Amino acid sequence: MSEQQKGINLMRGQRMLIMGMAGWIMVLSGCLGSGGSLPDIPIPTLTPVPQPFRTETTFVDGVLSIDVRYPDGRTRTLNTVRHVERSWGLYLPRPVQPNFSSREWLLSENHYDGRIMAYVAASWNDADETDYLAGGWWLIYPPGVPYTDFDSATRGIFADGPELDPARPPDLPLTGTAAYVGGMSGLYTYHYGRAWGELAETSELTEFVGPMSLTADFNQNRLTGCLGCEGSIETAAGRYLYPLVPWQGDDPEALPTDYELHFASSFGANGTFEDTAITVTHSERTITHAAGTWQGQFSNVPDVDGNPRRVVGSTDVHFAEDDGSQGQFTGFFDALTPATLTPPGGRAGNTE
Repeated sequence: MSEQQKGINLMRGQRMLIMGMAGWIMVLSGCLGSGGSLPDIPIPTLTPVPQPFRTETTFVDGVLSIDVRYPDGRTRTLNTVRHVERSWGLYLPRPVQPNFSSREWLLSENHYDGRIMAYVAASWNDADETDYLAGGWWLIYPPGVPYTDFDSATRGIFADGPELDPARPPDLPLTGTAAYVGGMSGLYTYHYGRAWGELAETSELTEFVGPMSLTADFNQNRLTGCLGCEGSIETAAGRYLYPLVPWQGDDPEALPTDYELHFASSFGANGTFEDTAITVTHSERTITHAAGTWQGQFSNVPDVDGNPRRVVGSTDVHFAEDDGSQGQFTGFFDALTPATLTPPGGRAGNTE
């Protein structure tokens, strides 16, 4: 990124963060031809990076520890005592399960091998600390790189808890269907094409949250879902990676609000799934190409109807539009059955 570009973005109040994570957004050119006409926009080569979501965590005496995985296979363990930068109990939605509590943390480590920044959220059963779920994402920086230079960092997503233990797979129903409702959160990047005037060839990054709905067909071993169908995808600037993304900073010009991401996959007898069957739509923009990966797992804890009580996973989705713009959604999702959300004899918890 040139010094001139940096100056432009600083004048915009830090809301334009150039060039996504680790080169995951491929830049399209859209210059004028010699005769003044616009050339055809080539079909882009979109290269989503699979985001395996499983890592090792422990939750003991209220202290959560997470193994951060390096691309070369090494791990470093961060915990919510030694490595905490910020901790909040104010901004997460009310836990949707009775007798559960939740909290979120921003963790960091400054090591000889490089720097790590991680966002972590966890919920746990007040009566049984071994009944917990943790999820979030991290950035791993090379040695000597400041945390503001996040385009040099490697990004990862994780989820873990006893109900996702691969050694104890779920007992899936043989017939019937189950609906799951929940949410996805993560990072949204948009690289502007030629239709955006002065913004063309620049990128913005922000955090997002959105409703995730899933349907499992146990007769066909088929799982389908959608991000943004049951409500709008919204920005959450600075919510998770503050101060990297400024707290309550300006939204990007290209909001994620009117996108919908549709997913489909088969799942195995062990309750896991992984697929590239993803479609991206927008109410006003024309999507010319989309590619992505999504993967996840059913919980090994049943709800009162005998279905797995939740589905957890991660996704990395890239898309291109007819003016050369490109976007990316990378996030972690968690969705539960209505029977889990509604306590016996009570009413559903507040998911807002």
